[in-house]
Amino acid sequence: MSFKAGKVVKGKADPNKGLPSLSQEELLYLLEVIGSHKFDGKDVEKVFNLTLKLQKIYLHYDKLAKSNNNHNKKK
Repeated sequence: MSFKAGKVVKGKADPNKGLPSLSQEELLYLLEVIGSHKFDGKDVEKVFNLTLKLQKIYLHYDKLAKSNNNHNKKK
């Protein structure tokens, strides 16, 4: 059994298409909730890694916002 692929364009697929995203406010809320909670030993590593990912996303949004603000001030 075989099939033919139509037109294939490398590098153009969006793996996140259709997935919901979090706003900067939502990320900050999650980070605050995580920061105020006490976790058991078995959860600490998973929570740490998740928090690190959320923080990186938050900082990326923050950097974009600052960049946009600076760009708008120059106009």
